[in-house]
Amino acid sequence: MSDQPRDAHVQSRKIRISFPNESISAVADLLEADCPNTCEAIWHLLPLRVKAIHDIWSGHQVLAHLDNKFVLPPENVLTYLPIPGDIFYYYRPPHYFRGSPYGRSESAEIGIVYDRDTRPQGPRGPEAVSLFANISSNLEGFARACEDMICRGQKDLLIEKLG
Repeated sequence: MSDQPRDAHVQSRKIRISFPNESISAVADLLEADCPNTCEAIWHLLPLRVKAIHDIWSGHQVLAHLDNKFVLPPENVLTYLPIPGDIFYYYRPPHYFRGSPYGRSESAEIGIVYDRDTRPQGPRGPEAVSLFANISSNLEGFARACEDMICRGQKDLLIEKLG
């Protein structure tokens, strides 16, 4: 009998995240062992083409807003200091914060961290996010395209299944 866990030979599913108008892409591994429900829900949502914006408020991170009906409970929660390549899901229900304009806003989003000194946060401080994937190839090229958004603005982002 082998000393390896039963599922050790099973590789995680992979996704490609790209800026299709620039021919820039990266590959990410879904963290299915740590975040199975979120990974499964995101997998079934793909392919997904959305507008991505730079979230300079949080550091070196880009965000893509999803349909607010895409609501998932927290899972594999990360509050501080993600690492470059981390990809997360976040949902904020309406009236989560007091006051306008954010207090009445509902938001579902995917965030992609491309460099250090990043902390997902909202108008009142750090946010708990569900870490569901990590970029495993071409983070450097993808990061340059993300950083370019600081000056050039939003870009089309495509997230799709690999394999």
